[in-house]
Amino acid sequence: MRVTGVFRPDDYPGEPDDQTRAELATLFAKLFPGAYDPAFDADHAGMAVAALSPRLALGLAGLSRQIALDLPWCARADLRELAIQVVNRHFGARYAFRARVAGAKAAGLSAAQLAALSHWRTSALFDDEQRLVIEYALATVSGTVPGPLFARVAARYGERGTVELTALAAFFGFWVMLLNATAPDL
Repeated sequence: MRVTGVFRPDDYPGEPDDQTRAELATLFAKLFPGAYDPAFDADHAGMAVAALSPRLALGLAGLSRQIALDLPWCARADLRELAIQVVNRHFGARYAFRARVAGAKAAGLSAAQLAALSHWRTSALFDDEQRLVIEYALATVSGTVPGPLFARVAARYGERGTVELTALAAFFGFWVMLLNATAPDL
């Protein structure tokens, strides 16, 4: 890891000032209510990185929850996890990809599907809806969403669903950039 991960409140490097200590206490209390020894596990090293700025980490935790779990489009866990893993793979985020494998499998994606993401267009492992989500997530993180593709997604999910899918891909693109820069798996 290129930075000091704050997996527990006492992991903060150096001697934090009073404000930082208070922010750390708030962060861990909100994310681990009632826990005797609150700590991020290895699959949440990104949050441990973000916890170097406790207010940032708290905001990201709330936004992560809202985007990945509370938006109506994300109710189909398999499509949500597929979009996230497509973004992870697109940016070469090995840590982020590995950290979400268990969740992706629990959501209904197979190991074979995850392995086939590089040839999603020709793989028989994906149905038409999954291919649409893959194509759109890739277009979103590449920065160019062709009009006809946007129209196909909007026809399938409506404008609201399209905005929610776009936000999911963009937000997890942000996470990948943070994780790739800080390298939590070094």
